[in-house]
Amino acid sequence: MELQTAVDTAWPAIGPNALIVRLGHCPWRFCAATERLVGRRNCLESRGLIEVAHVARMSFVKPIGRSVYDGLQTKLTQDVQHPFRGVHALNFQVSYSLSRFENSGGSLGNGAVSPVASDQDVGPGAIDNAKPNRYFGPAVLDRTHQLSFGGYADLAGGFQLSVMSHFWSPLSTSLVVPNTNLGAGEIFRTDFTGDGTVQDPIPGTHVGSFDRSINASNINRVLTNYNNTVALSLTPAGQVLVQNGLFTAAQLGVGDSLCYNNPNNLPVNSLCAVAPPVPLAPQGQVNLSWLRALDLKVAWSYKIREGFTIQPSAGFYNLFNFSNFDLPGTALNGLLTGAAGQINGTTRMDHNVDRVGVGTGVYSLGAPRQIEFGLRLTF
Repeated sequence: MELQTAVDTAWPAIGPNALIVRLGHCPWRFCAATERLVGRRNCLESRGLIEVAHVARMSFVKPIGRSVYDGLQTKLTQDVQHPFRGVHALNFQVSYSLSRFENSGGSLGNGAVSPVASDQDVGPGAIDNAKPNRYFGPAVLDRTHQLSFGGYADLAGGFQLSVMSHFWSPLSTSLVVPNTNLGAGEIFRTDFTGDGTVQDPIPGTHVGSFDRSINASNINRVLTNYNNTVALSLTPAGQVLVQNGLFTAAQLGVGDSLCYNNPNNLPVNSLCAVAPPVPLAPQGQVNLSWLRALDLKVAWSYKIREGFTIQPSAGFYNLFNFSNFDLPGTALNGLLTGAAGQINGTTRMDHNVDRVGVGTGVYSLGAPRQIEFGLRLTF
């Protein structure tokens, strides 16, 4: 048995707020059960469907998404005693991961802004209701390359030197046509697949396309192609209206440039029920950034007497003061509005809106250089 929500435009003869049940091989006696559900018998048989009147619209959660992680992971560990003069012990580890993390989406254009939006264990919603895996691609937390290394050395005189470093390739994001904010009927403007969801990715792309197959060097080619072939054209919802003779393409706004570019507020002679154009990226548009960090700590241990040791230390976090941008939650945004912070509106200077700040404490990965002084007493 298949359940779905009735949509006024799709089922004008049935009416709003109706629960539609596709019968298939279900017997007609199902109507008797629906009578108990709604409190009165009101079943109509039409095109293999039954309407249960006066039932509120409902959403159904189904485990139909897909997630795939493929990776090559390597690790080298070295732990030696007295490797050379002046070093009592040396421990060193380096790891590298070449991977691809892909899923059906769920955090569209905004980066990993919340657990629900980025964590597939918390149930992100489908981007396309008709085909949930239509936009399957790199997840918003995908990093292709991840190199990390660290270790410590026990030196002569009670000194200890330790280091930890991360160099990770950029995250990804999606190219999303933003909501036009023109009021009701957004399916006639930014629903490119006819599934009822709006603010869809640019046709021909998938989630995580930016900084993978598309980047700052060729994004304008993609946006220009969209503006020439999709913008000011009908979406599937508009095509249904034209095919049924309810409106003409001109009445809906096909080719009417005043729908989205009308600075003088001239009269618009159409409903503007067409896809919007998107701004091109500026000269000097940036990509998402690598994460780079190297932490160093120097300590000195001195035993005053048996069972009592003091250890002053100094830690340098992000020793070389690398500038880091685009961590999860504060990455370049995929909504194609053309504003600073978006993937079609951010130059190197504008990129500061996504720069990692100092935060609190010394535990913020990628933050500007911080120095921590410590004193440890062991007794």
